[in-house]
Amino acid sequence: MDGPRFSLIIPTRERASTLKYTIAACLTQDYRDFEIVICDNCSSPETKAVVDSFASPRIVYHRSPTPLSMGENWNLAYSKSSGQYVTYIGDDDALMPFAFSALDSFLKREPARAMRWNCAVYSWPNNARADFADYLGLSLQRGHRRIDGRQAIKDVLAGRDSATILPNVYHGCASRDVLEDIRTRCGHVFASFYCDTFSSFAIAHSAGEYVSFDAPLSISGFSASSNNIAFNFMRGKNEKAKVYKNENARSGLRLHPIVPDIHTDFVPIADSFLTAKDALFPDDDDLALDRRAMISRFLAAPPIDTLDDWPPVVAELRRSVSDDPELLRWFEEQVREVAPVAQMRKDFKTPFEAVYEDSMHLFPSRYGVSDVEGATRLAARLLGYRGDMTISSEPAGALARKIALHRRKLLLKWLHYRAGTGAARHSSSQPA
Repeated sequence: MDGPRFSLIIPTRERASTLKYTIAACLTQDYRDFEIVICDNCSSPETKAVVDSFASPRIVYHRSPTPLSMGENWNLAYSKSSGQYVTYIGDDDALMPFAFSALDSFLKREPARAMRWNCAVYSWPNNARADFADYLGLSLQRGHRRIDGRQAIKDVLAGRDSATILPNVYHGCASRDVLEDIRTRCGHVFASFYCDTFSSFAIAHSAGEYVSFDAPLSISGFSASSNNIAFNFMRGKNEKAKVYKNENARSGLRLHPIVPDIHTDFVPIADSFLTAKDALFPDDDDLALDRRAMISRFLAAPPIDTLDDWPPVVAELRRSVSDDPELLRWFEEQVREVAPVAQMRKDFKTPFEAVYEDSMHLFPSRYGVSDVEGATRLAARLLGYRGDMTISSEPAGALARKIALHRRKLLLKWLHYRAGTGAARHSSSQPA
């Protein structure tokens, strides 16, 4: 097949200030057979100037002349790629320097059509949630396992597992034949309101089986304009979330009619599953959404910041079940028993630094880090990367884990000391 082994796709819009660090981090791969496809969603000239500043033959740049919805831009980006395997990241994220070499080495031993991994999490200093800013969370494991896609879908729908266990092409990887199968049957690779979550269900079903890696092959960044922060951490109460919804509406994308338009983690899951089911496996009766369980989940933990938010949530829940008289009667009985309580917004940031055998939680500014490229350098060093990272099939022994834990603690102390003296910085050399 013509084309590189891997296509790294970075959709972007008006984030030149973070994109430059993302590109710089991703170009440090210790593997050569890859391309970086940057699909610019009608940004100002500053974005192209950042891309041009790298003068890299690996970069394929395309700019849409008109603003697109996220799904449209992601589909356009896919059409510009040519790799055998495809992965997406955001323009405030990064790949670890060993990502493609580790994947290629694994695939040569154990072929797979789709893969997912545990992302590292980096919250930029300018995060819109100040209590979440300046954080780096890192998995220290290197194992893997094979997962049955249909069973994983069942487990996610039943709440037995998180949707992050599914093979999302965003911070995951899928073969082109899987993505082409989805495109052929749906008309697009990304065909729902939440395009990345849709890919989780579509790929899980199309691939049949996929591989889950414990190792963090990429870093998920949360910057000032992060979509995840806008929708989940701030419950859609900012301008970015409104723009996203309006652009989807203009492109004909709306939530599935039986999914309530409220801001909870399960809404993208429900909408994406139902859209994928309608398009790809409508006759698979064994894969179904339990609507009563979904509504019960929302009533048990109402997505409200204040009690003033409760009446609109109830109205939207009522609308979502109005197509089924029996379900509507059940809902009216249930909602009368609810005493709504405002819910604290979720926060992944620990209140203190911690180093465990299987994970680390740091305040990266203490080590001279102020951007995602610096976070990538720091994370790779803490993982012990020396150009030979592998994905293991056997867990490390107890003694090896203790030695590694002790070394990481000593390394952190040393890095903290050097950052304090100005002798060590992990931030990018790119201009601010």
